[in-house]
Amino acid sequence: MKLLSMGYNHIMILNVYKEKGWTSFDVVAKVRGLLGKKRKVGHTGTLDPLAEGVLIVLTDEDTRRQNEFMNLRKEYKAVIAFGLATPSYDLEFLPVVSDEQLSLDEVLRLLKDTLPKYIGELNQVVPSYSAVKVNGKRLYKEARKGNINKKDLPVKRVSIYDLHILNSSNEKIKTNEGVMNFPAVTIKIVCSSGTYVRSLANDLGEELKVKAVLVSLIRTKVGNFNVSDSKKITELKNIAR
Repeated sequence: MKLLSMGYNHIMILNVYKEKGWTSFDVVAKVRGLLGKKRKVGHTGTLDPLAEGVLIVLTDEDTRRQNEFMNLRKEYKAVIAFGLATPSYDLEFLPVVSDEQLSLDEVLRLLKDTLPKYIGELNQVVPSYSAVKVNGKRLYKEARKGNINKKDLPVKRVSIYDLHILNSSNEKIKTNEGVMNFPAVTIKIVCSSGTYVRSLANDLGEELKVKAVLVSLIRTKVGNFNVSDSKKITELKNIAR
């Protein structure tokens, strides 16, 4: 386990592998349980429940450095499928098949010209199913009530430093029309803090005019913290109290 610093008789910073299905707050609660309830524990950048990978957890005095860690560059490996859509831009909901469809070769050809447009600084609309607060209310809670007007969603200024395709395939995905094959690409993304990969997937689908969803997401790096050094909660049982 890679640690950035250690204090007297206790660990300050943990490179935790957040598993799919866990919330970032679940991880914090588990670490606090391992260390003892009187210890300060906090994370440095939320990962969606369906995402996995590096989650930096700060403890004790280092919880004061949260902003420093939150501003580090992030690296992701994302699988994006084209030709289907959900309101959350990922597989939280059953996808609906788009009227228009493309072959894998067509998707790759179109992305060759499209991806470079998303490198650099850009405005990104926050997804309606997110934990961001607007007027004191969590967006995802309001979205589930049907109270969201997409025109009123906040816009963030983010930076994407690298964006390229690692591989491609046809993915089997359960949809409103049954299990079907859809063209999908695995993309490496290096970006600033606050970037929503789900929104990027949706934007790419809009560009290709067939819709798209984020099938899976792994955060592979935060600053100098790599996924290869991260440890699952079940591997942290020996943390000293």
